[in-house]
Amino acid sequence: MSSPPRIWLSTKSPKKGEVVTVRTIVQHVMETAFRKTEDGKPVPQKIVNRFECKLNGKPVIVWTLGTGVSANPYLEFRFKAEEAGELKMVWTDDDKSVIEAVEKITLA
Repeated sequence: MSSPPRIWLSTKSPKKGEVVTVRTIVQHVMETAFRKTEDGKPVPQKIVNRFECKLNGKPVIVWTLGTGVSANPYLEFRFKAEEAGELKMVWTDDDKSVIEAVEKITLA
């Protein structure tokens, strides 16, 4: 997980109660442990197994991923903007490494 995630918000300045669409994509190989190396040993599993998005520390969405998710997982979700603040997104890998991204939301 080397490059930062790409994030798109339908608006960073919604009106109170407006629905905001969030699109995210993170670059990750998502090794499932189904493949084998040339000498026949399994390639160790290394997948993003959890995604969390919080607004001011309150959960917006929590997603548990499995081996069926493709490389470079893309996620789209919506939430109702009830307050301004920090929208923090965290991707967690099998080895507990994380990628974090933050977007600021201000109410119009």
